[in-house]
Amino acid sequence: MDRVGLDCFVALAEELHFHRAAERCHVSQPAMSQQILKLERELGVRLAHRTKRVVSLTRAGEVFLAEARKTIRQMDLSAELAQRTDRGEIGQLTIGVTAPALFVVFPEVVARFRSELPAVGLVVHEMTTADQEKSLMRGDIDIGIVHPPLEETALRTEQIGRVAYQVALPERHRLAEQASVALADLDGEPVVIFPREIAPQLYDTVIMMCQEAGFTLKIAMEAFPAQSIIALVASGVGLGFIASETQRLARAGVVYRPISEPRPHLSIGVAYHADGIAPAAQTFLAAAHEAGRAMR
Repeated sequence: MDRVGLDCFVALAEELHFHRAAERCHVSQPAMSQQILKLERELGVRLAHRTKRVVSLTRAGEVFLAEARKTIRQMDLSAELAQRTDRGEIGQLTIGVTAPALFVVFPEVVARFRSELPAVGLVVHEMTTADQEKSLMRGDIDIGIVHPPLEETALRTEQIGRVAYQVALPERHRLAEQASVALADLDGEPVVIFPREIAPQLYDTVIMMCQEAGFTLKIAMEAFPAQSIIALVASGVGLGFIASETQRLARAGVVYRPISEPRPHLSIGVAYHADGIAPAAQTFLAAAHEAGRAMR
């Protein structure tokens, strides 16, 4: 049972005149008659009585008319849903996001995205950069908010922001008296840092920059997210690396100081598979870039 036959039958039922119904459906009168006959053969019932002057529906035709209208409305709705989904106006995106990015930029990205596509749902998974690389390759997530650079060459990465690391200090620490802290000032100090699996390249960069400053970083403990690092600083485990003022949570006994240049930065980017992304994901990318520009 096709759409043309249903449209022709509804037109005939409403016009009760083959010529007017044919004009309404933009077909010839013989073609209109053939469509009605074809529909009756498919259903195995007679839908209309017709003479040279009069057309009237049978009882079966009257019942079928109501259902035909419902079917046409459902077909129109299904087509509209398919078209809107193809344009990225509705549907669902699965997003991966690192713990630092959840605080630094993600809320702003979501706000901008929802202003553009409010009908698209977001399923969000907090994941490390390394885990997002694997999930993107498997197709488990559509797009990731990561800390570049990535190791997987089949993925594309676009940087959206870059924020400088700061140091969280016990308020009575000697370095708390300074307006800023140089990396060399951390020589010999126990430090709490994020685990390498959170962002392997960034972790290695921090270690390398400390070596270039003339010392080996003394790692007291690895922890994440930022709340855990700050809590450990407050308990006296060591100093902590905190990315930007966004992660500077108020905690009794803890103060924050910027790191003077050269200093490590937390790069934030969006990653997706090089094969391409859906329209809704492209809108998410644009929202991420807008949020990143607002960070600077």
